[in-house]
Amino acid sequence: MTCIEGWTSFNGFFLLVLSLLAIGFNLTPLVADYVEDKRILLSPISCYEWWLPGIIGGGLLVLPAVAMSLAARKKGSCNSRCGMLTSALLSILAIVGAAYCIIVSLFAIGRGPLICDTGSYDVNDCDYSLGNLSSFESIKFDLSWLRNASCLDHYEYDYDIDSGIMKERLFDVEIDEDTQKIMHLSVFMALTIIGLLEILTALFQIVAGLLGLCSQLVRSTLQGSILL
Repeated sequence: MTCIEGWTSFNGFFLLVLSLLAIGFNLTPLVADYVEDKRILLSPISCYEWWLPGIIGGGLLVLPAVAMSLAARKKGSCNSRCGMLTSALLSILAIVGAAYCIIVSLFAIGRGPLICDTGSYDVNDCDYSLGNLSSFESIKFDLSWLRNASCLDHYEYDYDIDSGIMKERLFDVEIDEDTQKIMHLSVFMALTIIGLLEILTALFQIVAGLLGLCSQLVRSTLQGSILL
């Protein structure tokens, strides 16, 4: 059996399931935000949901490795030395994407939902940047935002389009604070676990790809020796 089809095929299917789960979890707060206000970016649960850790990191960057791994089932391009090497290289890309998913998710858990982090409810108040990802000291794992009785202010400011005036009004959301906290923690914890599983699976596929490459090389060498 060339290309270690069974092993590679399992890795491909498992990565596909994980990538779809990552995309689904990332979409959950985005859809909830839209359902609540019928507008995106109006009252997001977290700034980090718009970094798309599950859609880009755990999803799109993993799919190329999925496609190459599943090609083994049909004994296609994965059934060659070039295919084996490509499979291993694309798995490295998947690891990079999964690592991005994990790092962003950990920062999101540490910072808590937007209502507990900045005291505001608009992405315009997000002070997050890519540079923050290199500063792991800013991650807080005490989860004080989860233990706090309430993170909400009594008032927020709303911009009146007709008058062009900022008006203070009582903060009223359809998704209550506890629901936002639970959703925030559940989404980013799930993305962290998914990212870890994707890294492990991609590592297994790298091993499978290298073994398949060695198998092809050995077979070619033996066939050449027989012809001689």
